[in-house]
Amino acid sequence: MVNKREQEFERKVKKLGYGPVRMYSGRGMFGRECPGVTVENPQDFIAEMGMKGLKIDNMGLRYIVYTG
Repeated sequence: MVNKREQEFERKVKKLGYGPVRMYSGRGMFGRECPGVTVENPQDFIAEMGMKGLKIDNMGLRYIVYTG
């Protein structure tokens, strides 16, 4: 189930030209999934998004930013 925050995340990602949005289960989420997007510079992405509380996981060469 996607909540309003997750819908806002997906809408902003598409509006800013990032993507694709995919479902992700981050650390400590115990299998629960939320929308996330893979980026090279998470700090710039988060600043562009203008949303507080986004989480970041390192995926080697890139990062995933997700709603948590």
